[in-house]
Amino acid sequence: MKLIKNLYLILFILIAFSCNDKKEKTDFKENNGLIIENKKEPKIKNVLSEEKTKVQLEDTTSKTYVALKFINDYVVNCNKMKEQIGIVKWVNSNQDVSQEFKEELKKMIEDAYKSEPEYGLGFDPIFDAQDYPDDGFKLAEFDSISNYLTVEAKTWKGFSINMRIKEVNNKWLVDGCGVINIPKNKQAER
Repeated sequence: MKLIKNLYLILFILIAFSCNDKKEKTDFKENNGLIIENKKEPKIKNVLSEEKTKVQLEDTTSKTYVALKFINDYVVNCNKMKEQIGIVKWVNSNQDVSQEFKEELKKMIEDAYKSEPEYGLGFDPIFDAQDYPDDGFKLAEFDSISNYLTVEAKTWKGFSINMRIKEVNNKWLVDGCGVINIPKNKQAER
C-alpha cells in the first residue's frame, strides 16, 4: 500500500512539473517566506474597448520588441567593459535604428567634443545618465498613437528612459532614446 502511495506521489509530481513547463513565465518575489506572483502588465494608452485591448497588446508586442531589444543589447555592450564597442560604432552597426537616430547621435557627440574636448558629453545620451542599471529594462508604458514608450529598470527603482519608435519600409526602428531625438518635454525626469 505504501508503495502505491509513493507511486501516486511521484506521478503527481511529474504531472505538476510537466504542466508548469507549458505555463507562461511570470515573475515571482518572496515576501516573508511567501511566494507572490507579480503580474505587472504594461500600461497602454488610447485603448477604447476590451476587444481593442487584446489587439493592442498583440500589436505592441511586435512594435515594442525592437525598442526593448535595442536598450537591453546596449546594456550588454556597456557591461563588457574593456571589450565594449564605442557608442557611435555600436549604434551604426545596429540594424534596428533609424538613420536619423544615427546622425543625431554622431552630431551630438561631435559637437560635445568640439565644445568640451576633454569631457565630451559627460553622460551617456542613450541612458540620459552617467550610470545605468546593468541588469536591463522592461516595458513600463507604450502610447500606440505617438509611438513613445517608457522602459524602466528591472531592479533599479525609479530609473526609466523614454524612447520612440517609427515604421520605415514596414519595419519598426528605434528613432529616439534618452536625449537622442526625444524633445526635452518628453524625456524621462532626472
